[in-house]
Amino acid sequence: MRNTKIAFVILFLLSTAATAAAQFAPVSLKPVLKPGQENRYIVNASVDLRVSPTGTNGIAANVHKEITATVLFRTTDDGANEAIIEAIATKATVDGVDKPTSGNSLVGQKIEYKLDSVGRPGKVTMPQAASEAGLAEIALSLTTWSPATEVSVGQTWGQQGESLLGDFGLISAPSFSEILKGTSISYKLSAVEDNKAIIDGTLSLTPNGTSLLTTKEGRINVGVVATANGSTRIEYDVNAGRIIAATTESSLEGRLASTPPKPAGEKLQPREGSVVETTRYSVKLVP
Repeated sequence: MRNTKIAFVILFLLSTAATAAAQFAPVSLKPVLKPGQENRYIVNASVDLRVSPTGTNGIAANVHKEITATVLFRTTDDGANEAIIEAIATKATVDGVDKPTSGNSLVGQKIEYKLDSVGRPGKVTMPQAASEAGLAEIALSLTTWSPATEVSVGQTWGQQGESLLGDFGLISAPSFSEILKGTSISYKLSAVEDNKAIIDGTLSLTPNGTSLLTTKEGRINVGVVATANGSTRIEYDVNAGRIIAATTESSLEGRLASTPPKPAGEKLQPREGSVVETTRYSVKLVP
């Protein structure tokens, strides 16, 4: 009986050591899609913006935009990449009133591109409506977050992380937002378990000095003073070399100002408002 207990303890320790070794062994996070392989994703994007006027002549706006699409990713025999839009629904409202969108005409069309050695897309061709809807940006961002070299649990990369090869972006569509922002991001490989890697990212967002804001009167040029931050999480299949699911969220709060032109001799009337904007982007693999 004693020998049986000793054998069980040794077996348990060996199993624990093997699990720990697997947890901390370096892994590749570089997405791989070989000719003949296909990955299908549900893609979602949403932006909510509310501007509350300051004073009786202040800026006011309530903007909501969203995309839901099914996109098939594949690689051709000559190494080109394709993102085929199988289904898409887009919506935009300004102060509760529906506005025309161009994305709904994209069913059956595709975005074509090639990836360089570190997974950055180049030689891109796409329908103009895919760019306007923001869908192309999301599709092309699915490989820009990963380091070209293997990483271990706890390791970081990006602008605030370790110096690894790559110009790191995030899964999002920056031009889909109403307020333009510069972004820096730091990624961390948080865990690896059963061949699933969890990657967490912290975003530092810097609103650009000016943006074009959508209002019921049309688009106006506004100056922006605001703070913004966000986060991202990616679930990644290490064996298959593909994203399982990913979500990027951000929030911004601050103030806007605009000074409409006036005829010569008339006094300029600056307009101001407080702004809150939230964005959310997500992709999920369809089994």
